[in-house]
Amino acid sequence: MSRRRPFEIEGLSADSDIFLGVEGSALDFEESMMDRDSWERLERNREGTAYPRFVTLLACGVMILLVGRLYHLTVTRFEEMRAVAEGNRLRIEYLAAPRGTTFDKNRQILAANRPSFELVAIPLDLPKDQREKETVVNKAAEILAIDPKEIIEIISKVEEQSFQSALIKQNIPRDQALIFQERQIELPGFRVVNAPIRDYAKNPLAYSHLLGYVGKINTDEYAEQADAGYQFNDSIGKTGLELVYENDLRGTFGERQVEVDSRGVVKKIYGEKNAVPGDDIVLNIDAGLQDELYELLAKQLQALNRRKAAAIAMDPRDGRILAYLSLPGFDNNVFAEGIEQQDYSRLLEDKDQPLFNRTIAGIYPPGSTVKPMISIAALEAGVITQETIIKDEGEIVIPNIYGGPDSVFIGYGRKALGMLTVRKAIALSSDIFFYVVGGGFGPARIDGLGIERLAHYYRMFKLDQKLGIDLNGEREGLVPDPEWKKDYFGSEVSGKWYLGDTYHVSIGQGDLLVSPLHVLSWTATIANGGKIYRPFIVDRVEKDGKALKKNEPEVIGKIDASSQNIRVVQEGMREAVFSGTATSLKRLPISSAAKTGTAQFDARNRNRSHAWFTAYAPFEDPQIAITVLIEDGGEGGVNSMPVVRDTLDWWARNRLDK
Repeated sequence: MSRRRPFEIEGLSADSDIFLGVEGSALDFEESMMDRDSWERLERNREGTAYPRFVTLLACGVMILLVGRLYHLTVTRFEEMRAVAEGNRLRIEYLAAPRGTTFDKNRQILAANRPSFELVAIPLDLPKDQREKETVVNKAAEILAIDPKEIIEIISKVEEQSFQSALIKQNIPRDQALIFQERQIELPGFRVVNAPIRDYAKNPLAYSHLLGYVGKINTDEYAEQADAGYQFNDSIGKTGLELVYENDLRGTFGERQVEVDSRGVVKKIYGEKNAVPGDDIVLNIDAGLQDELYELLAKQLQALNRRKAAAIAMDPRDGRILAYLSLPGFDNNVFAEGIEQQDYSRLLEDKDQPLFNRTIAGIYPPGSTVKPMISIAALEAGVITQETIIKDEGEIVIPNIYGGPDSVFIGYGRKALGMLTVRKAIALSSDIFFYVVGGGFGPARIDGLGIERLAHYYRMFKLDQKLGIDLNGEREGLVPDPEWKKDYFGSEVSGKWYLGDTYHVSIGQGDLLVSPLHVLSWTATIANGGKIYRPFIVDRVEKDGKALKKNEPEVIGKIDASSQNIRVVQEGMREAVFSGTATSLKRLPISSAAKTGTAQFDARNRNRSHAWFTAYAPFEDPQIAITVLIEDGGEGGVNSMPVVRDTLDWWARNRLDK
């Protein structure tokens, strides 16, 4: 008996086409439940869509892309990705190096360092989710009490995948630093670091233009200095000695290798190399003299209701700068701590220009302080001798050869000083004498030096040059002559040189311009017999008390004049103390020589003038030369003189080499 198939239907054979598909193949069980019409409808529906084929192609494409990306990351960029992964775990942190200390000549500290806290953000450690990132930034801003936009703006300047930290705020209070430390888990990407900050221990207003200040490196400075080892949040000298001696004062960063978690929190320190502090600098500045000069000058400015002045002292034997002042000053600690924009704007907009370094960058008409130089020139050129007498009648009248009104040149105060030799003319500061000596005068039968020889001697004293002091911002003076005037005014009429121009230049007026440093330099040059020294502030650079570099005195010029003629001029400046415009210095405990200067600067108001006074002491063995300028200060012999007199009195009692 044959066995029946279990699903065979009686009356139909297994080969019946109801069990066959379109291609004649056997059907599945579910398909067998459909009749032929149902099957045909299904086949028509299948032929009308490409869905299964699309899915297959899409799946294959995605698989190819994934395999390609995996190959690119694991093979092509293997070294790079390994470095990134390692960087997320191990990092090199840089340890800030303290700057070197600045000492005065007696090793009194003028600039040092103190600890401070800085808040930085590391973009790579900030949350990747934008909403989480905003939450963290808002929390940090709330602790600092600042606008979150400030933080976002700072972070945006650093690459998002950078390990480089962005400075959010420096010199933050200790309580804020503690809050960030305690909440570092909820503030990923933000860290508090210890950073030494510059500390100007002495009166900042008395030393600001001398020392300058340190500030955070800006984008342009970083681009220039990155190859020299500067970091993105580094500090750098901006002005003054901090800038000029940056390479010496700046230390070398230390390093430590640390392990961090995903939030950037340090978990382990593997090794550390200590930072190396910068070298120290020792100045020629005498802090005692500097402080005394500042107090005297500030007091005098207050009495005169003036704010702008400059004062500088030098050893005429070698060019060492003993004191240096430019007023008004500013608090350089504010810059070191991170000055706010509104405070900086206030300084820039101040009409008294506290950021302007008047002592070397301000140029002014020098007034009668030039008369000792003119005397040397006239004696050397044979225009006069030491016995030549010129009568000062209070004015000079130059007839107009074209029939117009005569030109009248008056002496200061219109006083007739009588018969004068060169010594007496220096002592009494006679304008008439130097009009004649400089430009000539017919009735006196003296031709005068003339502008060409005047300009030659001014340039011999280097009035038209920078003297090379070790500070930034020094300016050369202006020595006018016919060629300069023609080029400056650009026409034959307005650019013509007149006798009156020569007269003005002969008494330190007109277009002749110099800095207080220039006046000090020629005072010291006359005091020492004719040598022009390069002025210098820093004596040496040292490490642990041992000198690494030392600045030596340098003669940068010599006056082409006989010692006899220079001596005549020295005696004229000495006579100013005995019986001339500087008799107030007679009461000093040391001998001295001096010259006053009252320089008009406002053509609309001839009563306005700058007050100059320059002197040196002791007369027989000069050890200090000092110059004081008070802007719009009136008469030099009245208003600047007391500052010089009292400073020399202090110096004689406390510093004079016996």
